[in-house]
Amino acid sequence: MKRIALVLAVIAMAGVAQAADIDFNKQIRPILADNCYKCHDAKKQKGKLRLDTKELFLKGGKDGKVVEPGNPAKSDLYRRITLGKDDDDVMPPEGDLLPKDKQALIKEWISQGANFGTWTADTGKGDGGAKADAKESAPAEAQLPKVAAADTGAIDKIRQTGALAMPLAQDTNLVEVDLNLVGDKVENTQLALLTPIDQQLAVLNLARTKVTDDGLKSVEGLSNLRKLHLENTKITDEGLTHLKGLSNLEYLNLYNTQVTDAGLKNLEGLKNLKSLYLWQTKVTPEGVESLKKALPKCEINTGWDEKADKAKTEEKKADDEKKADDKKSDEKKADEKPKKVVQ
Repeated sequence: MKRIALVLAVIAMAGVAQAADIDFNKQIRPILADNCYKCHDAKKQKGKLRLDTKELFLKGGKDGKVVEPGNPAKSDLYRRITLGKDDDDVMPPEGDLLPKDKQALIKEWISQGANFGTWTADTGKGDGGAKADAKESAPAEAQLPKVAAADTGAIDKIRQTGALAMPLAQDTNLVEVDLNLVGDKVENTQLALLTPIDQQLAVLNLARTKVTDDGLKSVEGLSNLRKLHLENTKITDEGLTHLKGLSNLEYLNLYNTQVTDAGLKNLEGLKNLKSLYLWQTKVTPEGVESLKKALPKCEINTGWDEKADKAKTEEKKADDEKKADDKKSDEKKADEKPKKVVQ
């Protein structure tokens, strides 16, 4: 019985680990290609909606956006795929309903910020085309560093808190620690448990914990850290100063934190960063554009329509300049107007 329980626990933990990093190319796009493209691609746009390009996907259809990054409950795409078979709004409208596991996968993808990775558009049809494009656009896997085995006593202490601590993959001594599972009990002091495995730690999930800026000092020495979840925490710009030395960091989630444009300056040296989530933070389009110049290969997910925001900013700037010019013109006319001479 103990052996069976252990196997079930490992399977459950593996499910959690997978949910922590949804790959659009490999997991979401094939679902869309199989079930949605027949009504929403280049040949047919039901409801004026196309899902075969990133730009048009984010734009939405005649009823507006279909995805609200970070919020499945407000995402029309998720609402429609979970409706009953007899509902007029259900997607897909014909055939079988989308299986529960695929519904859950799309929900988790939206919850994580609806990141498209390197994908911009599909050129093939159906699942085969999507898979072919995925192979072409998927980035090469970085080779994992060789490190000594983690101290088993240190791993056991982490697990005793209720957190997940498990191998990152086969044939590597790197590990993953998920403190999100017991987030309401995790404060800065618990992060000291990570110190004995600082060389082995590759994925760290601190989402929904009570960790503060000061607690992130414990992260500074994690030289092999690849992924860091800080979503739904009280982290601010000050906390990001402790991430400057994480040269191998590829994924950073700052969803629903207090980070501003000033904090983004601390990330400009992270040249290996590939995915950054900034949805529901205090950053501005200007701050994002500045960071993109420093990290051109990083996919930055903000949850807003950056092109529309940029257009509004430029329109406002032009309007302000016109008002300033009109004011100068009025002042000049007033100066040129002949003054009445008093006899």
